[in-house]
Amino acid sequence: MFSRIKDYFAFSKSERNGITLLLAILVLAITIPFFFSYLIPEDNIDLTQFKKEINDFEKQLKNNKAVSKYDTTYARNFDYSDIDKSTAEAQLHPFIFDPNGLSEEQWKEIGLTDKQIKTIKNYEAKGGKFYTKEDLKKMYSISESEYEVLEPYIQIAEDSKPLTKEKKTSFSKKNTEIIELNSADTTELKKLEGIGASYAKRIIAYRTKLGGFSKKEQLLDVYGMDSIRYSGFSDFVSVNTYLITKLNVNTATLNELKVHPYIGYNIALSLVNMRQTQGKFSTVEDIKKSVLITKTVYEKLSPYITVSD
Repeated sequence: MFSRIKDYFAFSKSERNGITLLLAILVLAITIPFFFSYLIPEDNIDLTQFKKEINDFEKQLKNNKAVSKYDTTYARNFDYSDIDKSTAEAQLHPFIFDPNGLSEEQWKEIGLTDKQIKTIKNYEAKGGKFYTKEDLKKMYSISESEYEVLEPYIQIAEDSKPLTKEKKTSFSKKNTEIIELNSADTTELKKLEGIGASYAKRIIAYRTKLGGFSKKEQLLDVYGMDSIRYSGFSDFVSVNTYLITKLNVNTATLNELKVHPYIGYNIALSLVNMRQTQGKFSTVEDIKKSVLITKTVYEKLSPYITVSD
C-alpha cells in the first residue's frame, strides 16, 4: 500500500521542474500587488482642505435642521434634494418690505449677512435703486435660492417703480440689428443702446471667463450692468450656444477648472478627486454626485461641461 502511494507521488525531473515553476508564478502573482503602491507614484494633490470643507458643510446641514428662532408658527423641513432652497429658508425670516432705504438693522432682522448688507448699501450709496423685485435678484451677493424666499415679501413703493419707457431711457438708440453675444467684438457690441467701450470690454472679458454665454440674461452678471441698461438692448441680442467653449471634466486640470466663474477651487478639487477615485465621468450629470454640486450650481454649470474626448 505504501509502495503504491509512493509511486503515486513520484515525479520525473521535468515534472518537478514544472511544479517548481508553477509555484514560483503563484508566489509572484500573490506578492506583486503589494508592491504596486511603491512602484506607482502617489498623486500630490492635498485633500486636507477639501475634507475640511466637506466636514464644515455637513455641520452646516445639521445646524440648518433646527427651526429658526424667529419662526414660531411652523418648523421648516430640510429638503436634501434642494439644499440651496432649504438652507435659504432656514436662514431667512422675511416680512413685507421695500428694499429701497431699508435700514441695516431691518436687513439683519430679515436674515442677511453683514457682507450682503454692505453690498446693498454700497449699491445705494452709488445712486442705485430697486425699481422692480428682480433688481434685488441682480445683486451678486443674493443667491437665486435666497431671492426665491424673499420675493413674495417684496413690495416696491409706487414712487420707486420704473418710469415709462420714454422717460426712463437716457440712451440714444443706435440700431436695431441683432448682435450675437458669443461672436461679437467690441465694435459690434458698442452698437447696442447704452453700451460704450468700457461695457463692451467688460462683456468680452466676462464671456472669456465663462467660455461663452449660455443665455443673454447672464449679461446682468457683468460688473456695473443694471436692469435698466439691460432692458434697453436685450431685445437686440442673441446667443449661439454652439460657440460655447466647454471644459472636459475628464481631462481638465485643477487649475483649469478652478478659474471658471461657476466652479472655483472647492468644486474643482471635488471633481478632480472623484475622477481619480471613481474613474472618469460617463455623463455630465455624473458631476451631481459631488456634494458641492447643488441643483442651482448644476443648472448654471452644465452648459459649460463635457465628458467627451
